[in-house]
Amino acid sequence: MADLLAHLKMPTEERGITFINGRLSAMPGLQPDLGHILQDGDRVGFFDLKSMWPFQYRHGAMMIDELERALRAQKDRVLRHTYHKE
Repeated sequence: MADLLAHLKMPTEERGITFINGRLSAMPGLQPDLGHILQDGDRVGFFDLKSMWPFQYRHGAMMIDELERALRAQKDRVLRHTYHKE
């Protein structure tokens, strides 16, 4: 991913929500996908920082492994991907 962003001359902090093959990989302020190795044929979608979170992905979006680990590692768990009754 980092190589793709460099090729596009796109600073990582200027991208909003990002998908790789339909799986959430990054969002503003949380971009653990920079080391993700892209394969031939992978589809990458970048949303502008001003774009709203696509409604169909608001609850239970599939994520790449790097993002799942980053969300679990948050100490304060402020940013949540799904909500459960506790």
